[in-house]
Amino acid sequence: MDTFLVVLMIFAALILLYILWCLAEPFFLVNDRVILKRSELKGGDISKETVKKLPFIPQGSEGAPDLRLFFFSDIHSEWCPVTAKRINNSIRKAHENGGLDAVIFGGDIITYPENAAKGYKYLKEVSAFCRFLGIPFYGISGNHDYNLENAPENSGFISLDSESVTLTSRKSDAKAYLTGVPDSGKLNRVWQENLVCGTDKPVILLAHDPDALLHLNTSARPQHMLSGHFHGGQMKLPFRFEFNVLRTTDKFPKLGVIQGHFNINGTEVFISRGVGCGILPFRIFSAPEATVVEICL
Repeated sequence: MDTFLVVLMIFAALILLYILWCLAEPFFLVNDRVILKRSELKGGDISKETVKKLPFIPQGSEGAPDLRLFFFSDIHSEWCPVTAKRINNSIRKAHENGGLDAVIFGGDIITYPENAAKGYKYLKEVSAFCRFLGIPFYGISGNHDYNLENAPENSGFISLDSESVTLTSRKSDAKAYLTGVPDSGKLNRVWQENLVCGTDKPVILLAHDPDALLHLNTSARPQHMLSGHFHGGQMKLPFRFEFNVLRTTDKFPKLGVIQGHFNINGTEVFISRGVGCGILPFRIFSAPEATVVEICL
């Protein structure tokens, strides 16, 4: 057989395998656990030198955390092979293995507004299961949700867009503010500079787009932040093609902050890869993720 033909067949087979994996990976839900520890908040600008990538489970983390949260984000219900039933099963297992203080949705119900009903149905199933277990279900808006009307009511979660609640640890008297900032959409973004909670307790901030941290006043920076939005890159292409060519307005990816656990000027940050697929129904080396977030206050 001609050498060129053999090489061409091998190349075609590799492309086919790549496409098949892109289509298959969205079905694989990773259930992981991250521990956000206490850290001293620092002032000053956020730069590459102030960003530290951290492991999910730090050494010496055997002690019981003050709060345990279940966090998932970015369902993009148009293409979300991870069903609400699977999310509920993950919540059940997490609750059985140590209890949960809250379940939190990090925004982006849909990609296109005309599909909102499908997203609402998904989150209502999660909401109903949380009520069955007696766990509060909170959420915030994502950049694709900004023009949806009554999304929290239709989805069954308690909105923390410019709202706050006080969480009390089930294992101690430790308390923290849980608050969120709304997302104003992809165009003509409006960033919130201050938070709607006090500073007498540790603050856990929910911000769909991690870049929100860059726009807060230094005095308003929280001790902890949970985010999504970047999808972990969704399709990890060479040279960070997605962020260098397609999503050039996102700032944190330029500092290497795309997914995982970080300490950013003293704020302990977790950025989820999300559950669904935005725009294209593919993932590559960025499997869907639902996470138990353990927080030390």
